[in-house]
Amino acid sequence: QMSSVSADDVGTDTIDDISIARSETMFRIRTITAFVILLPSDFDPRTKITNGNETKTTSGLQTKIEACHAVLQDLRNRFEAEGYDVQTVRISTNPFEEWLLEDAANDSSNSQSAIQRLSALDSILQTHDIQFCSLGPSHDPSHTRVYCPLIVEHSPRFCCSANVRAADVEAAHAAADCIRTISALRSHDYLEGGLGNFRFCAASSCRDFIPFFPGSKCCRSKNSDDETVRFAVGLENGKLAHHLLSKAKSLTNISTVFRQGMVDALSPLERICQTVANTNDAYTYLGIDSSLNPSLDEGGSVAAAIETLEEVRGDFGGSGTLAAAACITTALQSLDRDHKITLTGYCGLMLPLLEDERLAELQDLKISQLLSISSVCGVGVDTVPLPGECPASDISSLILDVAGLAGGGGKSFCRR
Repeated sequence: QMSSVSADDVGTDTIDDISIARSETMFRIRTITAFVILLPSDFDPRTKITNGNETKTTSGLQTKIEACHAVLQDLRNRFEAEGYDVQTVRISTNPFEEWLLEDAANDSSNSQSAIQRLSALDSILQTHDIQFCSLGPSHDPSHTRVYCPLIVEHSPRFCCSANVRAADVEAAHAAADCIRTISALRSHDYLEGGLGNFRFCAASSCRDFIPFFPGSKCCRSKNSDDETVRFAVGLENGKLAHHLLSKAKSLTNISTVFRQGMVDALSPLERICQTVANTNDAYTYLGIDSSLNPSLDEGGSVAAAIETLEEVRGDFGGSGTLAAAACITTALQSLDRDHKITLTGYCGLMLPLLEDERLAELQDLKISQLLSISSVCGVGVDTVPLPGECPASDISSLILDVAGLAGGGGKSFCRR
């Protein structure tokens, strides 16, 4: 398994429609993601004096995860108090090569140290009920082959990626080898059937601060120190997409009806995030990823939503699909116009084959068609099922195709 959307006919009661959409749970908050910088020294024990003059052993790691937990829990509570369903809270770090590996010249020492640090991190995440943690990308093919499978195997909470630039054959081969290695892991139930590959991806040109996993990562900022907690939000909104695109009816109305509907839907989230950011100088709100992201619920398919548009002829993938994808993506990426919605992440169309019921039904849909659509929708080819005996060379060629698209278009692309 490779686990790499005439104006006079449309009403103007968008805000009322969104109220109905919320009551019918047309979208969920898929993730609230906190971003934090980790350092090797964060794993060193520290002695802390409590109010009772008792000593307590802690660490920089624990302090940083606790700070992330505080903002995540605050946001979850506020969202849920206003009726939103929050599915997961997550943490994303800087690339693991910057803090997980102790001695670059000693693979044996690195593996032992990595396991110890992964265990320490996993224990703290479990204590604070953090469901997932992205450890960022590998930039070294040897690290991709050795440490990415180790990370995925160690805990069902861990995700990671491998950075693959356009025409970087060695990196693509390493990512393909990693995918095959992960698909064969059987040490835990959460790895059976290649499921580990849902938590690894080959990433190309991925920008920082994407809230969705496994391509998520962060970096140091000139305007903040390593103690700053930055956060972003991602949605699961296939039903909302279907509602708004059915209302728009035509590409002509995407920039008005669809776009305004998205602004109205996200504005309450924006207000809550801004409020939380203003409560603490150590918090920085990065934005919402406006991407259309399907669910497996009835009516949750993004592909089916796009098929409701008049210009899309026949099944998704047919004539008009690429034009629709381009038009919807342009609208999604313009929600920050007039400073209405703060944006971060992909802000495009998510078309995961194994996570969109309509896509899964289309037996004649080819990867080449998805690649063509991806060239304008800004996410990549995702959750493509492959035979277990698929050669690594075939996988690496697909990875290079997507990397070529990303490099040529300046887009953040991932493939599982």
